[in-house]
Amino acid sequence: MTRTTSADFFVRPQGSIWTFEPATDAAKEFTATDLDVQGWQWLGPAFAVDHRLVSDLVAALENEGFRVGER
Repeated sequence: MTRTTSADFFVRPQGSIWTFEPATDAAKEFTATDLDVQGWQWLGPAFAVDHRLVSDLVAALENEGFRVGER
């Protein structure tokens, strides 16, 4: 994960949860069809995950060819 202004997903640490914001159409489509994101996980345009899952989720997204950046 790199600090960038050009990414498919933007990740932000929020204490014990981290948020993932799908920023491109491809990332939004992938989130809707391939990730099991529940309605309660959404915080505005981003979904929240437990901090213990972040590295695995970032690795999975990058393995799918997505660019993951931190704002």
